[in-house]
Amino acid sequence: MCSAILKEDVRVQRRYLMMSLMASVFLISVLVRLHALGETSIWSDEAFTLILSSYSPSQIIFHTAQDVHPPLYYLFLHAWMMVFGDGVFSARSLSVVAGCLSVMMGMWWLLLISTKRAAILGGVILALLPIAVRYSQEIRMYSLFTFFMMGATVALVYWVNGNHRKWAIVLYAILMAAGLYTHYFAAVCMASHWAYLLVLMLWRDTRYKYFFAVDWWLANVAIVCVFMAWVPSLLHQLKFSGFNWVVMPSVNTVVSAIWGFLHYTDGLMFSVWIYYSLPVVVFVMSLIVVAQDKSRKGNNTLLVVYTWFPLLLIVVVSFFYPLFVERYFIFAAMGLPMILAIALDNFMVRKVVGCYLVFLLIIISEVVGVGNVYRRGHAVSDEVNRIDVLSAYLNKYAVSNDDVLVTNGFLYFPFVYYNNTTIVPKLYTPPKMDGASGRPNGYQIWTLVENEVGNIYMDNYECVNSKSGRIWVLGSDLRGSKRTVFPQSWRLIRTFIAGDAQVQLFETDSPDSTRISSTCLAPTS
Repeated sequence: MCSAILKEDVRVQRRYLMMSLMASVFLISVLVRLHALGETSIWSDEAFTLILSSYSPSQIIFHTAQDVHPPLYYLFLHAWMMVFGDGVFSARSLSVVAGCLSVMMGMWWLLLISTKRAAILGGVILALLPIAVRYSQEIRMYSLFTFFMMGATVALVYWVNGNHRKWAIVLYAILMAAGLYTHYFAAVCMASHWAYLLVLMLWRDTRYKYFFAVDWWLANVAIVCVFMAWVPSLLHQLKFSGFNWVVMPSVNTVVSAIWGFLHYTDGLMFSVWIYYSLPVVVFVMSLIVVAQDKSRKGNNTLLVVYTWFPLLLIVVVSFFYPLFVERYFIFAAMGLPMILAIALDNFMVRKVVGCYLVFLLIIISEVVGVGNVYRRGHAVSDEVNRIDVLSAYLNKYAVSNDDVLVTNGFLYFPFVYYNNTTIVPKLYTPPKMDGASGRPNGYQIWTLVENEVGNIYMDNYECVNSKSGRIWVLGSDLRGSKRTVFPQSWRLIRTFIAGDAQVQLFETDSPDSTRISSTCLAPTS
């Protein structure tokens, strides 16, 4: 009797300990993602997302069809902002929530296929994964998309391990369809699931061939049918927006992507042998996890396929149509911490101290990576984006009849978001070197201003006709570069610099409509 009571007490204590550890991991994930969340300026894609998501659902769907992504995230953010507001902190917090839930989903996944120790180890590594922290702080769809893909894969684990649980395959279909309406790389994740079921057909003593299961095929048909409504818009996007900005990947592209996932650098600052060792070591550990997979349903193998198959598939596809964009693989990158956790858990049977030292080394590396995230902020390049400071300066000193001319397209929508004046900013769109029009084609982010191009796009400086005789020019800080030549009638009054950009105030002569060229009223040919 006493023995039974003691065992029950031990069981309860272990349960509380596990709950406390999981809560601690969740708290870590929240804290690192909330750090300075609203302090960094938004960049162009975030500004586009904020402005688009403030529109009505029908307008969101219309404008998204002119962009490169599906509409679900924008609709989610629209509803989120109706409740919590459209401030930077509020809007970014949606990604924070999705990112933290993805960490917990990863721990849940590990509890299903491995040990509690692996779940905790993996949870800590997931919570601090730099690439996940980075995009859990951005007003874009990647964090939500990752949550959908991890949730769908956990549902797949339940379906495979639970002998055709109907609810699991239905949940899988719902989450995967939601993923496709959030980001097109959900199809790549689906492909990894198909690849896993093909592997499972040959897996040891697995008798049932899940690849041919009626439930599986019905679920996938349902996903396709739900997504068919958006296919015309997808074809439209491919025709007019496309992905021609994506470059052909190389071996170093993939290697640097692994560094970006785990350390948030490209790794090129390290010696050659260190640079290539990281992805090799991680890949070898993945192979070891597969080799040590004792489960009847190849659960660890699913994790490895989920992680590596998308990268390898897109590398192959990119030989014909470049699609390798590092941030598109965050859902797959989340598998790396779980693979490392399972490998460490397996080796701890023999090398406890050594494994904890390796775990500590991983955490230190990730902490440095999170520091890199905080240091670089939310800019996709190395620029120091302080458009919030520049906008605040302009908001303070501009008057209603002034004009604002933005000369850097990446600053246009961020300024539109921060602009508290009644001034509608204009965009400088000079002709290209070959004489062709430099105006955007009306797709991607520029779909939002397509109806106002005659008032917004300025093909030359003489087109700006300020009623007050004052023109604010907002653009990149060109100190040390070729000096911009403004019209002689423009007199520079003041310059304010913040980060890598600046705002300049010019005074001009009284406007003379007879001097306004006809090219100011229509695009250059």
